[in-house]
Amino acid sequence: MGYEQISAEQFSRSEGVGDWKVVGEHAFAVFRTGSFATGLELVNAIGELAEEANHHPDLKLGYPALAVHLTTHDTGSLTTADLDLAQRISAAARNLGVAGDPEAVQAWE
Repeated sequence: MGYEQISAEQFSRSEGVGDWKVVGEHAFAVFRTGSFATGLELVNAIGELAEEANHHPDLKLGYPALAVHLTTHDTGSLTTADLDLAQRISAAARNLGVAGDPEAVQAWE
């Protein structure tokens, strides 16, 4: 296990996670893709990042947004693996010109 548990506060205070909201032991983000095609591009970018990290978020692609959910299933909590992937996902979104919308975040099961 190459990660450590972190608190919601530690997650939220970190750089590069302004797109994210923590709800319980989970981090959520909504990215306003503007089009389904751009949403697919972001899904593919996240897929590559997730495989590299061997840490896989839940994704909900719709029009015109992509919702992302991160948690570490092994620990039932947030960990440094979630923080690292959240930072990378937000950077990938910015590279595609996609803005996060933390006010639109809603938790899901």
